[in-house]
Amino acid sequence: MSRACRISRIRRVVLFWAAAALIAALEAVLTANWLVGKTSARIFSSANDIPAREVGMVLGNSEYSNGRKNPVLAGRLQAAAELYRAGKVKTLVVSGMSHPEEFYDEISAMTRGLVALGVPEDAIIGDGKGVRTLDSILRMRDIFEYDGFIMISQREHLERALYLADHHSISTIGFEAGIQPPGLYPNEWLGSAIRVPLSNVKAILDIAIGRRAKYPTER
Repeated sequence: MSRACRISRIRRVVLFWAAAALIAALEAVLTANWLVGKTSARIFSSANDIPAREVGMVLGNSEYSNGRKNPVLAGRLQAAAELYRAGKVKTLVVSGMSHPEEFYDEISAMTRGLVALGVPEDAIIGDGKGVRTLDSILRMRDIFEYDGFIMISQREHLERALYLADHHSISTIGFEAGIQPPGLYPNEWLGSAIRVPLSNVKAILDIAIGRRAKYPTER
């Protein structure tokens, strides 16, 4: 067999396996999106329609994005304050990462934001060890001993969070947040278009390998 034929054969084999890998990846993404999306019926977008619960949990995010206030986090805080003012929750747990020594503290930022929106500080509980969505959910049950709570975030995030909660037999519903101020944010939209499908696949993998909270006992 000539050198040119060998190279051509190797190229065909490489292309075949590359195509097979791409098809497998697309199937994984589509399957994960379908499984996660089945939870959407338990997501409410109106404070008037959502059933009242004792506690709501705000899933954290960074205070700033691209040098300005993060419209994703602002939307979550606005939605949480709306639920509180409507009497649909009595307590709000803000769950995220807190590293004050590194000048990164989602909990303080969310607490300040909610207080500025009229939520009393004594109605807010901080969980600075909610390093991932899965951790936030498991810690609500295992550390704070809450079940039947409302999770507050954007719809795509809530679908994944509800899927994770269902797997761990934690009863939750979701309240959909928008972005504040409303509008088109190309960087956030592009990042979400890439991040959400991959995060859905990761949620499936976390369940498959039995991943637990990073801080399962620390308050």
